Amino acid sequence: MGFGGFRQMQLGLLAVRGADAPAVGTITLDSYTRVGDLASAAAALREDRDLNGYPIVTHGPARTREMVAGIQGDEFPIQVRHGSAKPEHIFTAARDCGLDATEGGPVSYCLPYSRTSLADAVPAWARSAAIAAEAGIHLETFGGCMLGQMCPPSELVAISALEGLFFAQHGVQSVSLSYAQQTSFAQDVAALRVLRRLGADLLGQTAFHLVLYTYMGVFPRTPEGARDLLRVSVGVAREGGADRLIVKTVAEAHRIPTVEENIEALELADRHFRALAAAPPQADPARGRGPRGRDPRRGPRPDRRCAELAPGCGRGTAAGVRRWVPRHPVLPPPR
Repeated sequence: MGFGGFRQMQLGLLAVRGADAPAVGTITLDSYTRVGDLASAAAALREDRDLNGYPIVTHGPARTREMVAGIQGDEFPIQVRHGSAKPEHIFTAARDCGLDATEGGPVSYCLPYSRTSLADAVPAWARSAAIAAEAGIHLETFGGCMLGQMCPPSELVAISALEGLFFAQHGVQSVSLSYAQQTSFAQDVAALRVLRRLGADLLGQTAFHLVLYTYMGVFPRTPEGARDLLRVSVGVAREGGADRLIVKTVAEAHRIPTVEENIEALELADRHFRALAAAPPQADPARGRGPRGRDPRRGPRPDRRCAELAPGCGRGTAAGVRRWVPRHPVLPPPR
C-alpha cells in the first residue's frame, strides 16, 4: 500500500492498524524513488501530481517520522517495499525515518525489476545490507517470489535461502525467508518446511522466520473465487509453518485494491487462520498419510505455531520488533 501524499499515506496506515486482524504496516514506494530519479519525485510533489507510491526520500525523515508518530510501535511495525535494484538511498531513508523493516535482494530485486546487471546490484545490496545491519532493520528476501509468477518451488527456495545467507553474511541480525504460493498445496507445504530447515542450517545465530505470499499468478476474477484462493493460502501458511502471510484481495485480477479491500482481506485471512487452528488435526498434506506428528525436523507443530501466532497477535507484543519477533502473520498486498 503506497500513496504519494503525506495525509493519504497516514490514513492508510491508520486504517490497517485498526483492522480486526494482526497486521504489519506497509509503505510501498513510488517508481521514481525506486530507480533513483529523485528530481522527478520532487517535481511531482511540487506540481501535486499523483504518484504510484510514497516518495520517502523526497518527503524526508522529519516528515515521515511525523506521519508514523502514534501509529508505528511494537504492536504495529512498519515495512518499506520498493523494488529497487540499487537501494542505498532507500535504506538510508528507512534508517533515518526509524522504520522497522524492508525487503528485496541482489537477485530478486534486480532481474525482475530493472536492467541493472547483477555485477552492479550485488555490491549495491551489500552496502544496503550494511546500512540495515547498523540500524537494526529487519530484511525480508524477495527471492521466494522471483519474477512474481509461477516458478519451480526448488528455484524459489534456493534463491530465498541464498539471499537470506547474503544478508546474514553482511551483518543483518534478523531476516525473513519468503516463498510464493504455487499450484500444489502439498508441494507448497513441503517447500516451506524445507525452507525452514535450510534457514536453520545456513543462518547460524541470525534470527529468521518464514513469509508466504498468496498466489502471484493470474487471479480469479470473481470475488468469491479470490476469497477461496486466499483461504487456500492461509491453509498453506498454517500447514507449512509460515510466520507471516502476504494477502491478496478481491481486486487483484482487476486493479490496485482500495484500503478497504486490503482490510477485508486481512480480516478474512485472520478469521480463516483461527478457524483452521481450532479444527481437529487432519492428515499431513506434505506426506499424504496419517495425522501430523511431532517430527522435530519440521520445526514447531503447525497447530502449536498457530496457537502462538493467533491469540493477541499484534496486540500486546512486547518483544523488540526491531529484532522482528514473528508475531504478525498477515500483511497487506505488496503494492
